[in-house]
Amino acid sequence: MCKHSPKLTALIFFAAACGHLHATGDFGGPTMLGNGGTEVMGTPEFFWELECKRIAIEFVPPEKRVAPSEPKADQDTDSDPDKPAPDLREQLTATMDLADFKAAIRDGSIKPTDPAAAKTAHAAAREILKNPTKDAKLPEETPGEFSDYHKAALIRTTSDDADAERAAWKALLARPAAERKYRSTWAAYMLGRCELDDHQYAKAAEYFQQTRQLAKEGFVDSLGLAAESYGWEARCELELGHSEASAKLYLTQLATGDPSAVISLKWFIPDWGNNVKGDENAKPGVNTDPDNLLIDPGPAVQTPRGAKALADAARSPLLRRLVCAHILASATPVDSIDSQYLEPAERGASQAKWLDALNQAGVKETPDAEYIAWVAYSAGKYQDAKHWLTKTTQPTAASLWLQAKFALREGQIAQGTKLLSEALKIYPLPAATLEKSTQWGYCRLPVGTANGELAIMRLAQSDFIQALDAFRAAGLWNDAAYIAERCLTKEELVDYANKNFKPGNKEESDDRQFRNLVARRMVREDDYKTAKEFFSPNLIKQLDEYTKALADGADTTKSNRDQARALFHAAWIARYQGMQLMGTEVGPDNTAAEGAFNEGDLAMERLTGKKPVIEDMDAGEDSGMKEGALKFAFPVTKEEKQRLQASKLVVELRFHYRHVAAGLAWKAAALLPDHQDETADVLNAAGNWLKVKHEKQARRFAQAITKRCANTEIGKAVSNKGWLVEKDGPWSEQERKLMPQE
Repeated sequence: MCKHSPKLTALIFFAAACGHLHATGDFGGPTMLGNGGTEVMGTPEFFWELECKRIAIEFVPPEKRVAPSEPKADQDTDSDPDKPAPDLREQLTATMDLADFKAAIRDGSIKPTDPAAAKTAHAAAREILKNPTKDAKLPEETPGEFSDYHKAALIRTTSDDADAERAAWKALLARPAAERKYRSTWAAYMLGRCELDDHQYAKAAEYFQQTRQLAKEGFVDSLGLAAESYGWEARCELELGHSEASAKLYLTQLATGDPSAVISLKWFIPDWGNNVKGDENAKPGVNTDPDNLLIDPGPAVQTPRGAKALADAARSPLLRRLVCAHILASATPVDSIDSQYLEPAERGASQAKWLDALNQAGVKETPDAEYIAWVAYSAGKYQDAKHWLTKTTQPTAASLWLQAKFALREGQIAQGTKLLSEALKIYPLPAATLEKSTQWGYCRLPVGTANGELAIMRLAQSDFIQALDAFRAAGLWNDAAYIAERCLTKEELVDYANKNFKPGNKEESDDRQFRNLVARRMVREDDYKTAKEFFSPNLIKQLDEYTKALADGADTTKSNRDQARALFHAAWIARYQGMQLMGTEVGPDNTAAEGAFNEGDLAMERLTGKKPVIEDMDAGEDSGMKEGALKFAFPVTKEEKQRLQASKLVVELRFHYRHVAAGLAWKAAALLPDHQDETADVLNAAGNWLKVKHEKQARRFAQAITKRCANTEIGKAVSNKGWLVEKDGPWSEQERKLMPQE
C-alpha cells in the first residue's frame, strides 16, 4: 500500500466508525439481492399481454398486419390542444389509395387516356373523402375499381342508406377479376363491416373470410385488411356464442402483431373487472382498471360472470389456458409482500376458486398444465402444484422453472441451477427486461426475474463471474454492480471489464458506466495507474490532480507546510469530487444515482447478517444494524464473506469519501503549527464535512481547534459557539475558487 494511501490516512482517525451502516431506501434501483434474496423462492410476476402472446405463437397466420405510422414531429398536436389529433387510419388509407392508383397506371391495370389528369382527379376525390359533406360530389374519374371504391366510400360517410352502400361494394366485386386487382380486398372487408353494423354476424364472418381468401389469391392488400379481418371475425363469432372459435381468431389477430387483441381476449375471463361475488345473474361489468398490461388498455370490455362462466371456461382447453394466464397475471401470490394487505380469507382465493372449478370439471390432462401448477404454487398449494407438474407432456420454460423452485425448497441448489438454466435456453419470449417504474418500485418481465434467480443461485455456489453475467442478463444493474465491486477480485474485475466492456467516450453508455465503476474500485484499492486506464476522459484530469496532491503530500523533501497544503488540496478533491473518483456504484455511496438515494450497504448486510435500519438521508447519526433481523434465501458462502472482507471500505458509511477527505485533512493539520489560521481552517473545514451525520467524529475536530488554535479568528468563533462555524479560512477560500464550475 502507498505511503500516502487515503485508506491508511482515514483509518488513523475513523477506525471506530466502521461498524455503522445505512439502510436500504425505498426508491433505489431494482434489486433481487435485497431482503436476503428471498424473492428466489417466490412466484414471479406474470403479465397478461406476454402470456397471450405466448399462446398466440401457435396461431401465427400468413397474413401481415399493416399498422399506421405514428405522427411525425411536425404533426404533433400537443402544442395546440384545440387541434384534433390526426386520424392515423385515414392517413394510411389516403396514402395507400394514392400509391395503389399510381401503381395501377404503371402496371396497366387501368389505362386512362390522360394519366396526369386521372391522377389529379383521383387526388381530388381523395380530398373530398377526407372531410365529406352531405351534398359532396366526386369529380369525374377514370371508370374502374378506384372510382367504384370512392363512390362506395362516399355513401358510407355521408348516407345512412345501408342497402345503397352494400350495392356499391358488391358492384365493385362484380367486376372481372382483372379489373379489380387493387380494391377487391377493400370491398370484401367493407361488406363485412356493413353486415356487422346490422348485426348480421354470420354473413359478416363470411365476408371477412373472403377478404383473406382474396389476399391469398393475389389481390392487393395494401392496408393489411386480411390480417385485420381476424379481429372482426372473432367479434362475429363471439356474438354468435362461439367462444372457442372467437378466442382462436383473437389469438390469431394478436399473432399478426395487433396489440388490441390483448384487450379483446379479456372477454373470455369470468369476473374480470367485476366486484360482485357469487351472482351469476348480475349484469356484465365494465372494466376500468386493466391489470398487468404493457400497452394502452383501449376501450372498456364487458365480461361474462359467475359460476357457470367459470365452469364453461374450465371445460374448454383453450379458454382454461387463458384463464390460467389471467389469474397468474392478476391474482396476488400468497408468497408476495402484497399478500399482507389482504384479509386472510382473500389470500389465494382467486387461485383456489379456479382450481376447484378445474376439479369439478373433471380436468385430468390439459395443455399448459404447468401453468395450472404455477397457479397452485402461487396459492401456496405445493402438493397440487407438484401434481399438475406431472401432467406436462414435455419440458417447457415454465415447467422447468417451477421444478427449479421445488429443487431449491429441498436444498438442491445445483439441481435448481441446472433446471433454471435449461428453462432460460427455451424461454419463448425475447430476453428483454421491463423496467416499469411504479409507486412501489419496479416490475420485471418473467425472463428478467428468471435470470435474477439464476444469478442468486450462482452466487450461492460462489460462482461470481456467472452470477454477474446472469444479473446483467436480468437487467439488474445494482445487483451486478454489487458482484463487480465487492465480490470479484481486482484482477478478475479488470479482466472481466476488458473482455465485456469496450472503452468509449459516451458517458451514457453501459460500457462507460461499467468502466467507471472499475476505475473507482481501483482508486479505492490505491491502484491509480489502472484507474486511469478505465476512467472516462473527463475524469482523468481530476484523478491526475488528486494523485499528484497525494504524492506531494507524502514527499518528505518538501516543507511541512507544502506537504500540508497538498494534502488539504487532496482532501478537498476527495470531499467534493469523491463521488466521481472513488464512490461505490451502489451502497453505501450509490454513485449510480449520484448519491440521491440511500441504498444501504448490501455488502455489509451479507457479511454481517444484520438488517440495516432506514434513517433519514440528510440528518441524524447512523443508526446501525438490527441483530438477527435478516433472513437469507441461501447462506452466504465462506468465499463470498472472505471477498467482502477484502473489499471493505476503510469506513463503511454512506458518502465514505467524506471520511477519506476528513482523514487527509487531519493528517494535513498534524503537519501545521498551532495557532495558525491555516491550521484552524483545515480542521474547521473537515469537521464541517462530517457534522451533519457524524457529530461525534466532527466534535473531535472542534475540540482540536479550541485546543490548538484558540487565538485564531476561526478558533475564537468556535470557542464562543462551542461548535464548528460556517467560515472559510485562507486555504478554503483558495480551494473554493479552484472548484470545477457547474
